[in-house]
Amino acid sequence: MSLISGCGADTLVRKTLRPKTNRKKVNAVRAGITGSLNVFVAALREIFEESAYERFLARAKVESSPTAYGKFLRETEDAKARRPKCC
Repeated sequence: MSLISGCGADTLVRKTLRPKTNRKKVNAVRAGITGSLNVFVAALREIFEESAYERFLARAKVESSPTAYGKFLRETEDAKARRPKCC
């Protein structure tokens, strides 16, 4: 951002205005927020089993489809049924 003003000799002089923020601090804060949001999104993906489904697709070497999702659900339910119940 610049400002044009007179310098007494009726000549226009351009003064450069510098921002008053410290870029390093702003970038550090931005990186911290971005990192926190990435962790939050990864946690949500684990909670809602999106990551597990992607791992299933990679392991089974298939593309996402209704049939593949059905197999994933059956496999997940079978694994839950085999676990011993506590109490």
